[in-house]
Amino acid sequence: MSKHNFQAMTLNELRRYVLAHRDDKEAWDEFADRPRPNATIVAADTPVEEQERIIKELVDRCK
Repeated sequence: MSKHNFQAMTLNELRRYVLAHRDDKEAWDEFADRPRPNATIVAADTPVEEQERIIKELVDRCK
């Protein structure tokens, strides 16, 4: 079996690979470690009310 270069794959390519090869731990690890360009980061110590406001704002933007 040939070795895949997961670092060279785009996030979408890696996602498709992982979905097709769900038992490939190395691919899953690379996929999980990849930054998500559209992610919103909220600090763990952010009050719940503020987290809810942020989530509502994000959902409203998607409408």
